Parts: sequence; structure tokens; C-alpha cells
Amino acid sequence: MTDANKEGRKMKNKIELKPRTLSLEEKNELANSEEKELEKQIQDLKTWTDEIAAMNDEQLVEYLKNRPPELKTVQRVRKSKPPKYTGALASVMKFHKDDDEESSAKPDA
Repeated sequence: MTDANKEGRKMKNKIELKPRTLSLEEKNELANSEEKELEKQIQDLKTWTDEIAAMNDEQLVEYLKNRPPELKTVQRVRKSKPPKYTGALASVMKFHKDDDEESSAKPDA
């Protein structure tokens, strides 16, 4: 492949990466469709909150047991344990850990 071909491909790739500009009409259509989708989501949320508010305690407990998976709370992620160092690195890390503990135990004068 010649240098001219390589440069041509590089230029072609740069041209393809440019985003397509939207006309004002296209932007308006996109904004309107997004607005309609948001209005639908808001209405769904209002309906759901009204249903929940109308439930008595027994119904709420039953709902919590059988609610859809997408509405269940996310499991908390446990913090991972610090890595276990071995050999010389373990000694160095212990030395630094001891220094940190000593400096925090001493009051600043």
C-alpha cells in the first residue's frame, strides 16, 4: 500500500467520524418525541404512586413480596478485603501501616 493510500484512508476515517448535523425540523421532531416519551413516563409514575397510596398495609406487604424485579432494590455490594501481601512487600506495607497508626495516635504540637 502506498503512502497516498494510507493518507487517504486516514482522511476518510476522520470524515466518517464527524457527527451528522440535524436540521431545525429534525431537532424539533426529536424534541417532540422525547417530550411525549417523558410525558408518558410521568403519567405512568403518577398512576403507580396513586396505586401504592391507595393500598392498605396488608396490600403493601403483599406487593413488596411480589413486586416486579425491575422495581426491587439493588443489592448492596460488599467492600472487598484489602489485598494480602506476601514476602518483602508485606514487610514494607506493614512498616507503612505502623507509621500511619503512630502518626494518627500522636497529637500534633
